[in-house]
Amino acid sequence: MDERAVSPVVAKTLAASLALLYVAGMTSMLLGGVVPGYETETGAELSERVLATAAKTVETAVPDADGTVQATRSVELPPTIRDTSYRLELSNGTLQFDHPDDRLDESIALSLPAGTTLEPGTWTSGGEFEIRVSGPASNRTVTLEQ
Repeated sequence: MDERAVSPVVAKTLAASLALLYVAGMTSMLLGGVVPGYETETGAELSERVLATAAKTVETAVPDADGTVQATRSVELPPTIRDTSYRLELSNGTLQFDHPDDRLDESIALSLPAGTTLEPGTWTSGGEFEIRVSGPASNRTVTLEQ
């Protein structure tokens, strides 16, 4: 009985199986540990950048002019972070970033001129972030538009 032809087939099958096990192991390691951690870190950085951009828009929306003003300022913000919508809440002199993933939540104190009143409001991602400023120089009102 001649069994020499079986040896190369077995060797090739073992080599293919080892390669397949290596690829499966690396894929599960990356998708199980490295990639989700990277997505969370990227989401945290993006949420900080979104909050800083929105806060700058609010702070620079108040014009430094005498008399009564009606001004609107807007900025494009990402529609989702980590494939989920988020909210920006304006209240008590702060702007808060609210995301379903609590690790991404942030808040920032706003620096506004004296005599500026902030109306509490909430903006949900997906549209343009818009700030409206109105009123005389002694009592400017800042409103968050949806």
